[in-house]
Amino acid sequence: MENLYKELRSFFANDIDVNDLFDSEAIIWIDWREDDEDVVNYFNDMMDEPIDIQTVSNGKPYGDDIVLKNGNKELQIPYGDEQDRDVTIKYFNDFVKPDYEVRWFAESLGNDTLGFTVLSGAEWAKLDDEFGADTVRYYFEPINLESNMFNLDMDEVSALLELRENNR
Repeated sequence: MENLYKELRSFFANDIDVNDLFDSEAIIWIDWREDDEDVVNYFNDMMDEPIDIQTVSNGKPYGDDIVLKNGNKELQIPYGDEQDRDVTIKYFNDFVKPDYEVRWFAESLGNDTLGFTVLSGAEWAKLDDEFGADTVRYYFEPINLESNMFNLDMDEVSALLELRENNR
């Protein structure tokens, strides 16, 4: 995990450019059709202390639900009528906080494959302190339970792209 932090710090210190970051191991690329259990495993691969994953039958057409476990803490991801990458990512992120935090690589906005990264809460705080929270957030958007990433319509994507352009 230390290497991920170092890569992001190098990016913010202008030692590497955004194209290098696109190709780095600091970014996990998730396609909108990705299996939700795989999404959780990708995030786990970036963490020093991965979350246990189980599946539970729910009788729904989309298949089993994902259950996250860490010590005494447990969460069955609350899918509605279908599994959904946004729901998986939001609830995984909420589950691992404050120890870890998943953030959306905003440069991938508008694609059907989006970039994400995971750092410890302390590492995000160090980046915020050194480079400014607004700068870090410009490239790595915090995720909360209200976030939409894959579920944005084209008008929302266009508005966000325009907002990013105006905030450069």
